[in-house]
Amino acid sequence: MNFRIALILGTLAVSSPAQQEMVKTEIVTLAIDEPVTNLYFKNEQETSSFQANLTGLSEPLAYKGPQRLILRASEAEFAAEPPLPPPAAAVDLPLKSDKVLLVCVKSKDKPLQLIPYDIASGKGAAGDYRFFNFSHSTLSLIFGSKKFVIKPGSNLLVTDSSWKSEVMEMDVEMAIIKDGKPKRVYSSAWGHRPGRRNYVFMFDGPQTYKPIKICRFFDVPSIVKPPAS
Repeated sequence: MNFRIALILGTLAVSSPAQQEMVKTEIVTLAIDEPVTNLYFKNEQETSSFQANLTGLSEPLAYKGPQRLILRASEAEFAAEPPLPPPAAAVDLPLKSDKVLLVCVKSKDKPLQLIPYDIASGKGAAGDYRFFNFSHSTLSLIFGSKKFVIKPGSNLLVTDSSWKSEVMEMDVEMAIIKDGKPKRVYSSAWGHRPGRRNYVFMFDGPQTYKPIKICRFFDVPSIVKPPAS
């Protein structure tokens, strides 16, 4: 998991405390490998509970505070006198985003890692799919009428106008690119609903005959009504 995290986190700039800006957003969480519980963060003047589950995206949590979100092991730490113990985890949230997905990676005795993705209303709409490649492999996909490649540690938004209005089945084929040649590792048909915004996570599989593990989740983006005339 460290390899994949390094690839993604290497693209994220970390702000110094002097550069911190205030953020107002909604946070949704998703846990990878192990669920995350019993952690806390400062939300305006209150202390809020933080958790992430393996089974799907959390309910949106309104957040207002510094760009750097700091998680601690207890509420008491926020009121303690310095020097404080190291935080359980910390991450710089995207600026000017009305919704952030925090992928929480925790396995065995390794420190918790938080990987932020800007999933603002202008970056993916109902009917769209965002693919996240957490595997070590370059993946080639045929997805409905679309064909694309996703390198390790990257993510890609895929959209089509017909996906926003029609209920359908989507043919899906996936191949690993090895030595410049594709090797098919997955083939299926996915049910599609136009009201959903979809997230597809791909990981190294548990067996050689199943080299890629796929996890699918969705949310229902809010509809922004036009201002009254």
